[in-house]
Amino acid sequence: MGIYSGTVAFNRFRIMGRGKKPTIAILSELLDNFKAPVLKIDGSPKAELIGWVRPLTPQDPEVMGEDSHWDISDCQITGGIALRARYERRKVPMSLLQMLYKQKLSDHVKSTGKNLGRADRQKLKEDIASDLLRRTLPQIQFTDVLWRDGENELYVYSGSKTVCERILQLFNQTFASELDLSLTRLNTTTAWIESDESDVRLDQIAKTEPTVFARHMS
Repeated sequence: MGIYSGTVAFNRFRIMGRGKKPTIAILSELLDNFKAPVLKIDGSPKAELIGWVRPLTPQDPEVMGEDSHWDISDCQITGGIALRARYERRKVPMSLLQMLYKQKLSDHVKSTGKNLGRADRQKLKEDIASDLLRRTLPQIQFTDVLWRDGENELYVYSGSKTVCERILQLFNQTFASELDLSLTRLNTTTAWIESDESDVRLDQIAKTEPTVFARHMS
């Protein structure tokens, strides 16, 4: 991510097609539909989850619980709207899945003397995979986003193409499709910011031209 450290990588996009500026109430309603659920260590049957979480901004430095109330008004900063996405990925080791699957098949034959049919074997494998997913610890990744609504620009603070595409899909689902917006990539920049953590702010970074960033790159 790098927002509050020296290294900053970001992709910048032009936002087009917006008519009347949406109200805070409308944006909050759209955001609510795509907030990330409270993180659970176990119990999730999904391999991947993504959603918005409370952003970390200089104006709100305290750590808040995930179950605390927040809306788009908590995302407003000088440079626009600060957003933060949390991505969870759970992956079941295939070797473990296959081992448990064969064990279950063997146990069934021993207890019944019959082999399972094709459909039942597929369901058994899916049930085992689902159970393992619920027990698998998630890998967590956060990505910061700045929506410069006054400048019609979106900054995704990641240099990864995969992460960027994932965030754009979430932004489109949350806001762009509902507000009839479209996005066009402007550039990708990786830079070194010579500043203390307390001085690095999303709006300050966004107002800095890429050519200026380049002078600080190591």
